[in-house]
Amino acid sequence: MAKENAVSADAIAVDPKKMHISETDVAIEIVGMHKWYGDFHVLKDINLKVMQGERIVICGPSGSGKSTMIRCINRLEEHQKGKIVVDGKELTNDLKKIDEVRREVGMVFQHFNLLPHLTILENLTLAPIWVKKMPKKDAEEIAMHYLR
Repeated sequence: MAKENAVSADAIAVDPKKMHISETDVAIEIVGMHKWYGDFHVLKDINLKVMQGERIVICGPSGSGKSTMIRCINRLEEHQKGKIVVDGKELTNDLKKIDEVRREVGMVFQHFNLLPHLTILENLTLAPIWVKKMPKKDAEEIAMHYLR
């Protein structure tokens, strides 16, 4: 994936007030990331910095590595070279750090995979209520903030 290639996605969806993080803090930093599938070098020297609260779009032609890059950020796929830091935690093979990051980071891919029997609001509040044990009212308030 060339650096200029960049799936329409919110890179990160967090409530900085609830996490005690400054809006000026770095949310995601990628330095010199490389990813191969066998001999195919899909991600070549990717560098990216996303600030807390910032929303970005990653777009490019089919097969350029957009979804692969996003999966690497959430450690759904392993990169072979370079550094990925999310909310100050470098993603290595440390499963505890990976789990901590996954609890705080939300990403939207090309296919939303929403539960069709739920409303948009119910889909958005499902994880905060079940995973983080957040009160329904708080989860709905945050969801409505992002829907506006």
